[in-house]
Amino acid sequence: RRQFEQGIDSNNAQLQMQLQDQRVTEEIMREREEEVRKINQGMHQVNEIYKDLANIVSYQQDQVDEVEAHMENANKNAESGLQQIEKASAKSDSTCVIS
Repeated sequence: RRQFEQGIDSNNAQLQMQLQDQRVTEEIMREREEEVRKINQGMHQVNEIYKDLANIVSYQQDQVDEVEAHMENANKNAESGLQQIEKASAKSDSTCVIS
């Protein structure tokens, strides 16, 4: 009878250890799953940041292109103005005064 009780106690101890191991394993799995969720959420946030940056860069590129176009127009207008002054100077012996 004593051997039987010791066998039952031994089996109970083994079962309790297995249950404890299983609980620890389940808790580790839950923690990992939560960390994966957090990483996934962080990746989505980074993706949104990159999209926002792409929009900002695109908007700024439009502005840079517009400034470049204005500079080209200003350069053409300045060249045209200089040509007109040179023509006026060539046609007239009088001094050309620009105010």
